[in-house]
Amino acid sequence: MPLLFFINVASKLAAEADLLKPVRKALATIVKHGKAILARWDSGHSNARIEALNGIFQAAKRRARGFRNDETFITIIYLIAAPIQNILKST
Repeated sequence: MPLLFFINVASKLAAEADLLKPVRKALATIVKHGKAILARWDSGHSNARIEALNGIFQAAKRRARGFRNDETFITIIYLIAAPIQNILKST
């Protein structure tokens, strides 16, 4: 498996030097989350949906400034993201 080969080689190269402590920490993170990394890579999905949701949340945050409660923020998100055009066509 290429990921394990990379981890083994990189670990051997970074084992001695104190300067490479951040590299060892990064390798430990890769080992910890290796299955999820490979599953995400094999799935072929991108993070486009998450980025789109983030855009909606940022737009709602700009529009809801001055409001202090969560319900208003959630309402603004629904007003921005809801497919109102489809709802109006169905009535």
